[in-house]
Amino acid sequence: MSRSPRSGLPTGSPPTTPVFANPSGRRWRYLRAVLLTLLVLAVAGAVVAVPKVLASPALGGAATPDGPTPEEVGEDAPVIGEGPLVRVVRLLQVDGATYGQEPFTGQVVSELPDFEVARIGDADYALQRYGYGPDVHRTITLTFDDGPDPVWTPRLLDLLSANGVPATFFVTGAQVTRHPEIMDRIVREGHAVGNHSLTHIDVSETTAFRQQLELSLSDRIMRAEVGHAAPYFRLPYEGDDEDSTRAAATGILRAQQLGYVVASHDFDTLDWAHASGEIDGPIELPPLGEQDNITMLLHDSGGDRSMTLAYVERLVTEARDAGYSFTTMPQSQPEIRGDIGAVQSTIYDRLALWLATGLFELPPDLLYVLFILALVTMLGYGLFNAVLAVARARRRVRPINTATPPVTVLIAAYNEERVIARTLEYLLASHYPIGEIVVIDDGSTDGTAAAVTAVAERDDRVRLFRQNNAGKWAALNNGFARARHDFVVTLDADTLFTPDTVGRLMEQFHSPRVGAVAGVIKVGNFSTNVITRWQALEYITQIGLERAAAALLDAVMIVPGACAAWRKAAVLEAGGYTDATLAEDCDLTLGLHQAGWRVEQADRAIAWTEAPETLDSLLRQRVRWMYGTIQAVWRHRGMLLRPRFGWLGMLVMPMTVLTLVVPLVFTPLIILGIVQTLASQGPLALVLYFALFAAVYGVLAAIAVRLLHERAEHLLMVPVYRLIYEPLRVYLLYASLGTALRGVRLGWGKLTRTARMDDVATATLPAVVTP
Repeated sequence: MSRSPRSGLPTGSPPTTPVFANPSGRRWRYLRAVLLTLLVLAVAGAVVAVPKVLASPALGGAATPDGPTPEEVGEDAPVIGEGPLVRVVRLLQVDGATYGQEPFTGQVVSELPDFEVARIGDADYALQRYGYGPDVHRTITLTFDDGPDPVWTPRLLDLLSANGVPATFFVTGAQVTRHPEIMDRIVREGHAVGNHSLTHIDVSETTAFRQQLELSLSDRIMRAEVGHAAPYFRLPYEGDDEDSTRAAATGILRAQQLGYVVASHDFDTLDWAHASGEIDGPIELPPLGEQDNITMLLHDSGGDRSMTLAYVERLVTEARDAGYSFTTMPQSQPEIRGDIGAVQSTIYDRLALWLATGLFELPPDLLYVLFILALVTMLGYGLFNAVLAVARARRRVRPINTATPPVTVLIAAYNEERVIARTLEYLLASHYPIGEIVVIDDGSTDGTAAAVTAVAERDDRVRLFRQNNAGKWAALNNGFARARHDFVVTLDADTLFTPDTVGRLMEQFHSPRVGAVAGVIKVGNFSTNVITRWQALEYITQIGLERAAAALLDAVMIVPGACAAWRKAAVLEAGGYTDATLAEDCDLTLGLHQAGWRVEQADRAIAWTEAPETLDSLLRQRVRWMYGTIQAVWRHRGMLLRPRFGWLGMLVMPMTVLTLVVPLVFTPLIILGIVQTLASQGPLALVLYFALFAAVYGVLAAIAVRLLHERAEHLLMVPVYRLIYEPLRVYLLYASLGTALRGVRLGWGKLTRTARMDDVATATLPAVVTP
């Protein structure tokens, strides 16, 4: 490898081993073997465990029996009997008598009285209400649905305990998972518990499989959490009138098939409607003295239950004065009395609990933690950057270098025939005395060289050097080696400089310790479509706030090669460009910091670039950027949390790592939490969450637009900015992770140029005629 006698930089840079590269493929083969093994074990475990977890505990290990379908029972089955339990019965005619038979076990459960026989006509099935034992008289059974609730259930338990009143709580598996301590108290204080499904879904309107999942998981959660069996089930949204009972026939039939006794009620307080204001006035008392036994439906969750508590307190006094005693459903219902009690939880019960914890308990907690983290990283850190950027913009004294040493302008080009001549013409119109423009043609297969030669024939400051295709990093090293001057300005072949850009970059070399200066890049084709408009706003906020704030802290992490000035001695000391990462500019910038050089930001050094106009082009560009940044941070990980590197090592780089790691690790759980939020709270909660962050970003974007003197129309993209940014970031992170694990080498990723920057060129840049 030879070196330039002027610069000391390598003229023929040999390729290095890129960060995360795995040329032999051994690491990826090993990882694939491990992942495949884990997948096989997971699938095998699921094949064994899932049927066991989903099997109904109420069947005691027996297979689900065959029986009639909901279509066979029909939608008009007669409703007979009285009581707080309900079941589907097959009607049998034997010796002139009519009997009700349990359709899944074949057991005859009742003989119908004559007045009911006259009502059923020729029906094959009926919905039968039943329940109270012959020795049960003058009782009231309080039942509460939808809990346990962290606010109202403990208050209700206090009230019941103070009055010595037992009750029955129909709980959902999701709430038990979230509040196991309240469930423990319910059982410990002698109250009965029943199954109210896993997520309070209308089981009559869902599939048979979903209903089995809802009942079985909820049952197993209770078994695992409190060691208590509850083989009776109340349908969410059920009613005690005949129409409501018929509408619930499908859910009732399926619950029976799974071995559950189906509970109902015979007095609905409608406390939920009173609490919501749908019904005015006090909650109605049951017909005390007119009805022997009363099973009442109330709620201890789902809203403000203060009216329910006041009602219970009033009811206890008046019911006892009327001679009633209070019982639980198992105490007053012989059908379920013998099937409850303590049970030994199984591994499948605990698996159900762990699954539910992952579904219902962790996501809300995780979303809360991530919400706080997002507030800190976006709101807190964003506002921090905004304050610093504004403070930097308002500084009255800025050190400026008034000398005008000659500079080399360097362009690495590959297949840039459509744009290179225009770029050169704008450079030649610079107000700063440019000593030379070096173009390194990295093995172009189009007319790039001819376009450069045509300009060089008119201005001998333009020098063309051709090399075999070796990559942008090698072309830049070649250009630095051939540069005649001590300062080098770099830009991309599609980038347009204003006449003042080079001068604005150079004036920031106010100290011999300044090794590089970053310019401000703007999107020149922003008006093309939504994709380019989104990128325009991204460039503005990243440069206007983040890099400006970092510059004040001497913590600029990336000097973009598309608009930058370098002290050649600093680049030499840092080792020049390498292909160890795809973000060669970030890699070199961090190398400069490690070598002790200062990096500045030139706010008025403007360059216009052509942004990708299609989603495919954007993804290819951003995968290279994201993967390259991860490579660069990893390569320079020794700088992290090192005080000697100041704010860069203690704040900027750690925040970069945080923004990479958090979505990479937590995105699956975030998606799960979003689904749960939609299911439990509806879309409004997510809309409010999104609106909050959109508003915060809008404020930050407005500050950036003001600082960079940009068009206010860019702010129109604020409402949709994060809708594009978040999915894009997740995709890029996982694509980069996959690339790192596989250890493959990514290329330069050359984008197709359109030369579509006429709107900017005519409005902002001087009139330059390109031949």
